[in-house]
Amino acid sequence: MEEITTTSWIVYGHERLLEMLPDWNPKRNELKLQQKNRRAGLAGEERVLEVVRSSGLPNDSMVLSDIRLQIIPGVTIQIDTLVLTPAIALIFETKQIAGRLRFVRNPAQLEKVEDNKIIQSMDCPAAQFEDQRASLETWLLMRGFSIPVGGSVVFTTNPIIETIPQGLPVIKLRELRRFIAQSLQFDPVMSRREVEMLANTIRSSHSPYIPFPLFGKYGFDPEKFDWGPRCDCGYLLDKTSEMTWSCRPCELNMIDPYVKTLLTWFLLRSKTITVKQFCMIFQCSRRTGVRVLNRLPLMRDGKARSTYYEIDYHQLDLFES
Repeated sequence: MEEITTTSWIVYGHERLLEMLPDWNPKRNELKLQQKNRRAGLAGEERVLEVVRSSGLPNDSMVLSDIRLQIIPGVTIQIDTLVLTPAIALIFETKQIAGRLRFVRNPAQLEKVEDNKIIQSMDCPAAQFEDQRASLETWLLMRGFSIPVGGSVVFTTNPIIETIPQGLPVIKLRELRRFIAQSLQFDPVMSRREVEMLANTIRSSHSPYIPFPLFGKYGFDPEKFDWGPRCDCGYLLDKTSEMTWSCRPCELNMIDPYVKTLLTWFLLRSKTITVKQFCMIFQCSRRTGVRVLNRLPLMRDGKARSTYYEIDYHQLDLFES
């Protein structure tokens, strides 16, 4: 079983963004709230994945997550979790909505209710799921794969749902294992090799959402920020030797803060960096800059003093190794 995921990097990048922003920045509170929702959504998706992995799937099944596929030019679908089995493909759309909920038809929407009053109306997740399911069926048929597509919306926060209309694809997290077991009671329509071919086709077609660098997205001026290495507490580190840095508030010494600092640069400021910029950030010699940059998973271009290094945002996971 394998996964495709970019959401965790988007969450990580916004953590670094909030770490850089001062308390007085007018956009900070809004971004902080968005990040809270983003973290909750990621946690919900991870809980669904944990249940899916422990649900006794056949050995010839594959699990993909955080997938974006282009149906036609300009139209894409985003799927939180996709389970591929020889009998059926299952979409699971994760929702982190707590409280008392009410499904309404005509028009289809979901209402959040408090003291019998509607406090929030939102698009119906079941209708969104049906659009995803139909779109994925179309995408598969266009590529020669004939397999039924099922699945459900999964609420991970155990809300109180007043009524779920019959046939609506909505379940709670505790019902997911049973739902998967029931969904697998069909005859296979694909071989193990065909499941692998389908998974490979999805991987090669996957079009991840890349919002980086974030400063450009939010309109921040990078020249007004200090790009030096920071402690996990957010405080700028002091350089005590060529290889050692210290955090005064935490009274901790750190060795090699390069990867985290460079990731912050790439995710927030620019997809490229020069040796000169590296040396300014780390207060080091050009020799050290070239040595460190050459050992990282970066593309090198240019010659002599005009050499620069570029990150491939599709291969961010290489930095974890």
